Parts: sequence; structure tokens; C-alpha cells
Amino acid sequence: EPSEESSEDTIRSLKESEEQTTETLQAIRLKLAETEARVVPAEEEREAASKALIEMESHSSAQIEELQAQQSAAVAALEEKKRELASEVLTLKTVHCIRSWINFHNP
Repeated sequence: EPSEESSEDTIRSLKESEEQTTETLQAIRLKLAETEARVVPAEEEREAASKALIEMESHSSAQIEELQAQQSAAVAALEEKKRELASEVLTLKTVHCIRSWINFHNP
């Protein structure tokens, strides 16, 4: 009977179509798995690089702060030395002045 044959053809055709769909789905799943396998390490690598960059930035900012502190300390030490020298110069001038006065009054 033609209708029975056409039914079998339809069933066979549907089965083939189902097999093709299954194969296509498997291929898609495989592609997804491959893509995920590439994306995940890339994302981890990006996160690691980002962390490293943040650490480097905080490290260099800490170094800058340390250098600024050293510079401030050095400037403060120089200012202190300058005051000491100014005081010594004043003392020497005073001594010189007194000697001159003594020499002038006691020829």
C-alpha cells in the first residue's frame, strides 16, 4: 500500500533528521566545551595579570611614600644642620667682636 510505504518513508526521514540533529547538537556541545576550555584559563590569566598589576601599583606607591618620607627626613636634618651652623657663625662673630673690642680697649 502506498500510504504504508509513505509512512515508513516519513518515519525513516524523521529518524535520519533526528540523527542529524543529535550529531549537530553533539558537535555544538563539543565546540562549547572547547571554547570554555580556552575561555576559562584566559579569564584566570587576565585575573592573575590584573592582581599582579594592582600589587605592582601598591608596591610602587609604597616605595614612593617611603622615598618621600626619607626626603622629608633629609630636608629636616639639613634644616637642623643649617640652624646649628647659623648658631655657630653667630657665636664666632660674637667672639670676634668681643676680641676686637678687648684689643681696641687694651692696646
